[in-house]
Amino acid sequence: MSTHDLPTTTDDPPDDGALAAVVHGVEEVAEPVVDAVREAAETVVEVTGQAVETTARVAEVAETHAVVSTGARLGFLLDGLLHVAMGWAGLQLVWIGHSRSTADESGALTAIATTLGGRAVLWVGFVGFTVVTVWNLARAVTGRHCHTGLKRLEHAADGIAYATVAWAAAAFAIGAGQTSRDSTVGITRTLLALPGGVLLVAVAGLAVAAVGAFSIWSGVTRDFLLDLARTPGRVLVAVGVVGFVGRGVAFGIVGLLFGIAARTHDVSASTGIDGALHYLQAAPAGRWALAVVSLGLVAFGVYLMTRARHLRR
Repeated sequence: MSTHDLPTTTDDPPDDGALAAVVHGVEEVAEPVVDAVREAAETVVEVTGQAVETTARVAEVAETHAVVSTGARLGFLLDGLLHVAMGWAGLQLVWIGHSRSTADESGALTAIATTLGGRAVLWVGFVGFTVVTVWNLARAVTGRHCHTGLKRLEHAADGIAYATVAWAAAAFAIGAGQTSRDSTVGITRTLLALPGGVLLVAVAGLAVAAVGAFSIWSGVTRDFLLDLARTPGRVLVAVGVVGFVGRGVAFGIVGLLFGIAARTHDVSASTGIDGALHYLQAAPAGRWALAVVSLGLVAFGVYLMTRARHLRR
């Protein structure tokens, strides 16, 4: 049989016209979808840009407004008094082994609430702390007088912290306040009950310790002077250094207590500033360390009063 007798098979060539029609049809269907997605993305970008711009303008107005500045001065003054009270409670632990109130902001707020007209003072404090919250968050947004991104982060963290103090002042004003010790224990218990709770508590401890480390850094480098309109003098600068370092040590111990709670699953180990001072009291040579940290808290309170007077607008 010759090769000419063998049957031959050939594949039919693709129908280019049908393929082109399919591609064209897909393009016709997809084009409106693509255009709609593109328009939506452009709208989102435009709206986001407008929101950021509006937020920046509002933040700038809030930060520089005379009413806000006055309220911020009031808030810093009251917080200074709270820290002096905290330090005084710590010094009582040194001198007589116990204090009349817990050595934290809740103890000071409780003492105010029990005095004549104390609840009215707490409502004034609520307003002042709320304004300081707005002022700090506004400065974090605008970056005004912030030489680094870390400074903006500090203002954001301070804003959150003052929001919690404002909330506590309102709670004590209506008679529903909770001690910082109980609050911290409750937070720790809640975190430990969550999936990965041990890690969450450990991270919380690291975050608090980081705040303490930054406070020490601010004191040693005198970075806190950037928040003042002018240098208040050598004595008050030295007071500020001692205050920031003492506050940083206290926060460092609070972070350590969170770590102990994470390791031992003992929620009672994490007890805030008051617990940190009692922890120092029980340590070797603890009375001396407690005295130094307590004086540091008093010094930090004096710095806050100085900041209220020399607030940098």
